[in-house]
Amino acid sequence: MMKAFGGQWFRLLFLLLCLGGLPGFSGQAQAAGNDSIPTLPPIDRKPVSVVVPEDLTLEDAMQIAIRVHPQYRQAVHQYEANKEIIGQAMSNYYPHLSVGAGYNYETGNFVISPGIPPALFALIIPPSNTGFNYYQASATVTETLFTFGQRVTQVRQARYNANASSLQALWTLWTLLANVEISYDTLAEDQLLVDAAEKTLKDYKDQLKVAQGEYDVGTASKFDLLNARVNLSNAELNLITAKNNVKIARVGLLNAMGVVYGGHFRAVPSLTYTLMQQSLDALTRFAMDSRPDFLALKQQEKADVENELYYKSTFLPSFGANASYSYASIFFPLTYNWSLGATVSVPIFSGFLTVHQVAQAQKTISAARDSMESLRQNLLMQVKQDYLNMQTASERIRTTKSLLSQAKESLRLAEGQYRVGVGSAVAVTQAEADLASARAQYVQAIYGFKIARANLIRDSGMNPLRQLQERKNKGVVAHE
Repeated sequence: MMKAFGGQWFRLLFLLLCLGGLPGFSGQAQAAGNDSIPTLPPIDRKPVSVVVPEDLTLEDAMQIAIRVHPQYRQAVHQYEANKEIIGQAMSNYYPHLSVGAGYNYETGNFVISPGIPPALFALIIPPSNTGFNYYQASATVTETLFTFGQRVTQVRQARYNANASSLQALWTLWTLLANVEISYDTLAEDQLLVDAAEKTLKDYKDQLKVAQGEYDVGTASKFDLLNARVNLSNAELNLITAKNNVKIARVGLLNAMGVVYGGHFRAVPSLTYTLMQQSLDALTRFAMDSRPDFLALKQQEKADVENELYYKSTFLPSFGANASYSYASIFFPLTYNWSLGATVSVPIFSGFLTVHQVAQAQKTISAARDSMESLRQNLLMQVKQDYLNMQTASERIRTTKSLLSQAKESLRLAEGQYRVGVGSAVAVTQAEADLASARAQYVQAIYGFKIARANLIRDSGMNPLRQLQERKNKGVVAHE
């Protein structure tokens, strides 16, 4: 009867301990930190071989970087590791149950302790080497009932830290995507410069044929012929340099995508471009509200505040309960025993440890706020610089487009005058050089604008891939 009664009490206490430890039941579980954090794009969980399309679009390049770039994969795994700390902190809300069993073969000699009357010594059985089997099995459950905020601050701190690492992973990704776009634009620009160099080479070949023919019939001088050959050689050297730049840019794009080898591929150039309609004030406000690295610092500051609250709560006592149930004997059936208990732990003095921990936490909060202010200032500077660079690049496009039209017309007039004998070969050569320079400047102006825009998109806290898809949905061709 007593055995059944004790077992019922033990099971009842075990149930209460479990319920008392559940978040929400104990009244300490409303842990904050559930800020709205953007979802991270998925990665390939296992390394996979990447096939780079022969005609690589910018969106393809960005998607490859999302899947396989090691820096982004590292950031995602770090976030997932930090997220597990939330579960570790939550474990303090639940009861801790342990079970054990053991077997000993031991002697049972009586040990004389201080205070035993000498008159009893004669009744004590002399020591013997006889051994006995001793069996035991037990279950113990412990539960922390109340800690004046220690558990809840640990959970909040873990959640804020996980949020911060998630935002840092997102910022890592957006930085990588911006680098992909810049590398892609560089490759596309260099490909167009190769095309421009090939056109210039063709023009100089045609000029050499004309000079050779006129020299043969005596209407051109030896100087005109040599000048045409020199121009052709310079054009060939420029083409070699331009092709090498394409090879280097291709390697740079592979690195930006996180790919070691991608075979032979080319970017899809386009001389179309779209302007950003947002004002500078709107972009700076958006950056303050949306840049992942800035939001990550805010989450980190919240985690530091919770850390301070945790150390302050360690000044206060904590309450707990425990229960155990055991079976033990030297033979079967074993004899049961159970116990119930309550604990209170009151910190009195720890050598000023907690005082210094609180002070350290407060200094950490101050450092976090200084870091936020530093990033805020850099953020504003970056957005302003990018915006001005984009405006300047837009103006350069208009100027170089006009320059290109003028250079084409100048060459047409110079060649016409030379054919009718009223112009010189030097004028034609100069017009050819001006046209080659104008072609290159126009290409560089457009891609300079695109690179400046990519920097502005990143520094404003916008998603580079989403911005690309929005431009694509508006019907802008090619990789725009």
